[in-house]
Formats: sequence, structure tokens, C-alpha cells
Amino acid sequence: MATRSWQAVLITVAISFGSMPLTLATEDEARSTYNNKMTLIGVLREGARQRAVQVGDLQTLCLILGIGLDVTDRYLDQAADAGGLRQRRQRMQADLNTCQQGTKSSN
Repeated sequence: MATRSWQAVLITVAISFGSMPLTLATEDEARSTYNNKMTLIGVLREGARQRAVQVGDLQTLCLILGIGLDVTDRYLDQAADAGGLRQRRQRMQADLNTCQQGTKSSN
């Protein structure tokens, strides 16, 4: 009888502790997915930046900056703890605004 009681306690504890990391794992997974997307966008952004310098194609650069901003906004909508990401988002918005002003000037 004592063995069954300990088994019940162990199962209850395992379920209790087992459910907490699932929540954390989901948040970690969302952040990891965000980081992967932003890494890819960073590569695209660098290529677009080089193209803008070489041939003046600011529209592609602005498009890539806008996509990065959108991905960040979507992550922030879901993130419980943004951890400095809101400041990064402000810098991204400023970069996009500057890029858009540059396209207006070049037309």
C-alpha cells in the first residue's frame, strides 16, 4: 500500500514539474524560430545593402527591412518577455523610415 502511495506522489510531482518546462520550451522555441528568421533576413539585408550601394536599388533594401520589422512585430505580439527587443524594433523602424526617405529622394 505504501508503494502505491509513493507512486501516486511521484506521478503527481512528475506531472507538475513536467508541465512547466513545456511552457518554457514553447517560449524558447518561438524565440529560436524568431532568431532563425532574423538570421536569414540579415543575410538578405546585407545583400540588398550591397546592391543599394552598387546600383542604387533602395526599394529592395526597404522591402527587406520592412519584412524584418514585420517578423519582429509578430514575435513581439506573442512574446511574454521581449528582453530588449522593443528597443531593437525602434531602431529597425528608424532604419526603414530612413530607407523610405531615400527612395523618395532618388525618384
